[in-house]
Formats: sequence, C-alpha cells, structure tokens
Amino acid sequence: MMSSAFQSSLEGGLSRITQGQPLEVAFGSQITLKNTMGKPMPCWLHSHKNTYPIMYEGGRGSSHQQQVTCYPYKDVNNWWIVKSPARQDMFVSSPPQPVKHGDIVQLVHGITARFLNTHDVAAPFSPYAQEISCYIDYNISMPAQTLWKVDIINRESDGDTWKTILSEVKLLHVNTSAALKLSGFTLPDWGFRQLEVVGDKMAKGSHPSLVWNVEEHRYGKSREQAEREQELHTPVQMDVGRNLSFMARFWELQWKMLTMRSESPEHKYCSAPLDWVTLDTSIAYWLHPRTTAQIQLLGNPVIWYSANAGAIIYTVLFLFYLLRQRRRIYDIPQGAWQSFQLAGTLCLGGWAVNYLPFFLMEKTLFLYHYLPALTLQILLLPPVLEHVRHHVIRSDTVQNTFSAVLLVWMSSIILTFSKLCPLTYGEPALSPQELRSLRWRDTWDILIRK
Repeated sequence: MMSSAFQSSLEGGLSRITQGQPLEVAFGSQITLKNTMGKPMPCWLHSHKNTYPIMYEGGRGSSHQQQVTCYPYKDVNNWWIVKSPARQDMFVSSPPQPVKHGDIVQLVHGITARFLNTHDVAAPFSPYAQEISCYIDYNISMPAQTLWKVDIINRESDGDTWKTILSEVKLLHVNTSAALKLSGFTLPDWGFRQLEVVGDKMAKGSHPSLVWNVEEHRYGKSREQAEREQELHTPVQMDVGRNLSFMARFWELQWKMLTMRSESPEHKYCSAPLDWVTLDTSIAYWLHPRTTAQIQLLGNPVIWYSANAGAIIYTVLFLFYLLRQRRRIYDIPQGAWQSFQLAGTLCLGGWAVNYLPFFLMEKTLFLYHYLPALTLQILLLPPVLEHVRHHVIRSDTVQNTFSAVLLVWMSSIILTFSKLCPLTYGEPALSPQELRSLRWRDTWDILIRK
C-alpha cells in the first residue's frame, strides 16, 4: 500500500530492483507503470496477446482489441516503451531527450509492440467509461487513437521532467480527453481475473485511481523487436541512486495509517469495540505444528472486569459527590476531592479518548486496539481503591474486611494468570480436555486439535 518511492528507499526488496535506475524518463525509455491507489491491491499497467471478447455479458459489443489490465504481480508484460510520435525508433537517443510535463507520448507494449489505445467503446464493467486496449488494425473504420498527454500532478513547475518513482502522473487521451484509470473491478476468466483499466472522461482532480508512477525504468538500446524482448527480460544494471528523506517517509506512513480502509473487514479474529470491554474475543497467534501448544492474545478476566468495576465505581462516586456539593454538602476534604478529580480526568478521560473513536472507524479492528485504553482503566483502580478505603469506609472493622477482600482479589489475579499462562507463553502443551476447561467463554477461539 506504500508508494514506490517509500518502498525503494528501504533496504532490500524493491530497492534492489530500482537502485541505479535512470532518474529522468526519456523518449525510448522502457518503464513499468504502477497505480498509486493500491486498492483493491497494488498493480501495474499490463497487456497480453489475448483480446477482449466480441460481446460482453449483457449483449454489449467490444472493440475486440488486445486487452489492457492492471496486474498485481511483477511480469515482463508490465513493460511499456515511451515513444515519441515524431519518431519511428523506440530507443533512447544520445543525449537522452527527457519527457516533460505536457508532452504528447505513445506507450508501446514491450512484448507485443502494440500501442496503448482507447476508443469510444464502453469498458467491460464500467459502461460510463471507455475501454482501454492495445490497438490491432482490423482494416475497419476504427482508426488508431494512441496519443497520450503526460500530466505531472506533483510538479513544481510546468517545465518539470517525468522522473522515475518520484513523479506522479495522469495520462490523458488526446482524442477523447479520457484519463487512464484503475476502476478496481475484477475481470472474469477471459481477463484472467486481472483488474479493469478504463478511460474516464468525467475524472477530475488527482484521485489515486487516476495517478501512475514509473517504478522500474531503463534506457532502451535495442532497435529490433527480438532484441528488445530479450532486453526486457534482462535486469537493470546502472549506477544512479536516490533516497526519500526520513520525514517524507514518516508522514506518508502516518497518512496511510489514518486514511487506509480495509477492503475485507471480515477477518477471522476481527471484533467490535463492544466485544473488548467484556473480553468476548481472543486472537490465536500461533499453534505448534504437532502439539496443542499455542499462543493467544487473551486478557486476565479478573483484571479486565475489575478495571470495568473500578470505572463504574468512580463514576457513581463522582456523580454522588457532585450532587451532594450542589446541596452544599461536602463529604470529603477539598484536597481529596481535587485528587479524585485529577485521577478521573487522566485515567477515565484517557480511556475514553483511546476507546470511543474506534466506534467511528471503518477499518478492521482487533482486541489489541483496546490495550492502550485498558491500561489507563487499570491505572484508575489504585486511586479508586485507596479512596474507598480512606474516605468511604469509616469503620475499622469494615476497613479490615476490605483489606482481606483485596488480598483475596490479588490472589485470584495471580491464580488466573498461572491458569492461563500456557496460552500466553505457548508452553507447556495442554491436553484437549485441559484446553476445553480454559474456554471460559464460548467466544474464545482456543484451538483444539481433533
């Protein structure tokens, strides 16, 4: 989901592919184009020899031209050649002629040598938009329309050149003004379950589905198609590097975390915020391949419910004192009241800030999202217990009883911890009967081998 610039700035992975690539895209460059939206999955502009079916489902006709899709894997069919309409050759001149913002280009599919094209024919799953294809001359009244205008979205000036990884571009069809766009629909079997690419005339602005960036890039040297195909299968080996600053990576990561929405919210271990308060859910992280040993994210129920009880007791006492003070009845000293207020503001307020926003989120949620809020709720327990003992309970006998209850409570916490320890640390392996005895709630997903 991260941008190509982010990925290539990290050691390993993409940087091993992109390190040393030419910075400026030139006429004759061989490139792969990645869509910046990253949804439903990261993908690259792609074509192959197969054509669109003559008729789509529903009876609509197609252009029967070569398919153009967005493919979610690295593939030699993702390579395109940036050609100048004024030149017949498809290699980089010396010196290279860089492509600038506003330039008109043709994109030639590297393996099939066909030109990226669009006509006034409805796309397979987006009837409002145009079908994108690679042009095949069938000698019918459908001339090639293969000119595209390069619109650099993040340019600093109108004279900016098209840069590898760094430039975010829209490709605008000259004849129809349609923008090259990832629709996100998955094509059926005739399209090999790849993603639909369309030409959208109505597209305005710079939505990520319209924006593409060059990820892999080389200066083409081959003059013949056979040599060119062999060149496209050869790894790039040039020595020019680039880095993205730490702060640029930091802000991109924060922005992605804030704005990214999951496309598949029904994860096996996902849960709702209401499930967290009552510990109705668990997460199985690991299961031994041969035994029943496993690691679960599962809270200590005694601590969990005690934290809830502490928050309820605090709220009841706070409202009680507030109502009494409205009647000018002061049950506790002013200093104790201020300390009581401060504890609630920090702990209960912190719990609310860390918990309530999850009700507004659309992302997939898990039990571990509740841990910061739970920590603050647990921190409220000592002030509440201390306040109850010193300011609510007046009798020495009742105070002694209260101390004894606290001792039993702490012992139960330790006992529960030791009981659930095998699920927390993954050892020792328990028998199926022992595991069933630990399933204190039916919603806990404790794994038992058959």
